[in-house]
Amino acid sequence: MSEIIMSNIQIWRAKAADGTITLDEMRQAIQAIRIERVGASASSAASKEKKAVTAAKKLPIDSDALLDGLM
Repeated sequence: MSEIIMSNIQIWRAKAADGTITLDEMRQAIQAIRIERVGASASSAASKEKKAVTAAKKLPIDSDALLDGLM
């Protein structure tokens, strides 16, 4: 997360603990967290796909076994 988001989260947490957080600040907090999660999800998905492709390349293919399954 960016430093700005992290500092805002700390402020929002303190206000929430004190009971002084406004509805608008709650909305901003939720929106900021969702944006960060979408970014993390996208990079995680790309990483998983890359790992799957790498793992698939490492496995040897037994073409005889594949052809035997067809007959």
